[in-house]
Amino acid sequence: MQLGIVDIVTLLLVTVGPLKALIVFGSLTARSDSAFRRQVAIRTVTAATIVTLLFVVAGEFLLQVFHITLPALKIAGGIILLLFALHMVMGESTEKEGLALPTRDIAIYPLAMPMMATPQGLVAISVIVAGRQSYADVLVVVAILLAIMAFNLVCMLSADRIIRAIGPSALQLIAKIAGLLLTALAVQLMISAFRDLGLIERVIGAAH
Repeated sequence: MQLGIVDIVTLLLVTVGPLKALIVFGSLTARSDSAFRRQVAIRTVTAATIVTLLFVVAGEFLLQVFHITLPALKIAGGIILLLFALHMVMGESTEKEGLALPTRDIAIYPLAMPMMATPQGLVAISVIVAGRQSYADVLVVVAILLAIMAFNLVCMLSADRIIRAIGPSALQLIAKIAGLLLTALAVQLMISAFRDLGLIERVIGAAH
C-alpha cells in the first residue's frame, strides 16, 4: 500500500474515530437513561461499521457505477455536514424540544452518518483502498477499521461517566463549540474538493 500501517491508523482514527460522534451523542442523550444510550451506541457503531466496510469492499465500484468523483463526494458530504453543524450552532431549542426525548433514529442520523462514518472518512477509505496492491492489503484496512469501531463502541458506552462529570450546561457549550468546528470542517471539505477540481487555482490566477 502507498500508506504505511501507522499512516492508515492515524488517518482513519481522525476521520472515523469517536470524538465527533461522542460529543454529539453526549449532547443528544444527556437526558436519556443508560439503557437507551447503550442501545443507541451499539446501533450507531454497527451502522457506521457497515457503511465503512461497504466503502472498503465496493466504494470504488459504487463511485464508478454512479459516475461519482471523489470531489463530488467531498462536496455532497460537506453540504450534509454543514447543514447539521449549522443546526448545532444556531438551532434554538424550544420548550417542547427541550422536553422531548430523542428516538433510536439518532443512531443512524446524525450519529452513524455523518458523525462517525464521516464524509472525509469515506473519502479517505476510498483513496486508501484505491492504492491497494493485494487482497491482503485490503484485509489489513478491514482489520484496522474493525479495531477503530471497537474503540468507538467502548468510548460511547463510557459516555455516562463523561456526561455526569461534565454536566448539562458545559455539555451544551461543548456542543456549540463542536458545531462551530464541524461547520468549518464542512467548508474545508468543500474547499478541498474545489482545489481538487482546480477551481480555486483558476480563480486566484484570474484575480492576478
